Amino acid sequence: MKIGCVLLAAGAGKRFGGGKLLYTIEGEPMIARALQLFSALSFSARLCVTRAEAGEIQRRAFECGFPVAINPDPERGVGTSVAIATEAILAKEPLLDGILYAVADQPFLSVGSVERLLEAFEAHPNDIVSLCAGARRGNPAIFPAQFYPELCALKEDTGGGAIIRRHPERLRLVEVIDERELDDIDTKV
Repeated sequence: MKIGCVLLAAGAGKRFGGGKLLYTIEGEPMIARALQLFSALSFSARLCVTRAEAGEIQRRAFECGFPVAINPDPERGVGTSVAIATEAILAKEPLLDGILYAVADQPFLSVGSVERLLEAFEAHPNDIVSLCAGARRGNPAIFPAQFYPELCALKEDTGGGAIIRRHPERLRLVEVIDERELDDIDTKV
């Protein structure tokens, strides 16, 4: 089974006060933690989508084996990053069975939880699988190929959650090992 990995790293971090992905958590910048986690797993293709001016993030992505796609207008929202990334990763590897979409600001996410997510997708390759903690759905999520057109059509500040809401019967949830893993960092700790 061929699964791609998209790391979404184009946000401005406005609520954070800027520079969020280079902020250090437990001794490492958040972007480094995310890149290390996802580069440790077997994917058929990888991609990091970021802002044009995020040179340090781009450098780190390349060093970890993530080609970079640039979102020229990230202020329009996460949907634009998802659409750009989906088109870019499929241009590199058009026969992906699924694409995992992850955000770069979940520094406590574990390899174990992501492996469980990948196993669930392999067992149910026609469903969307997403991590959760109880009733709280979170990132990352894996979408099968039939949803690529919808992912490519996303705009503004509407991400994959909109597709999940349109197709709730296709969602499978996978419990994280520790609920803290779903926390995204929006303010300095």
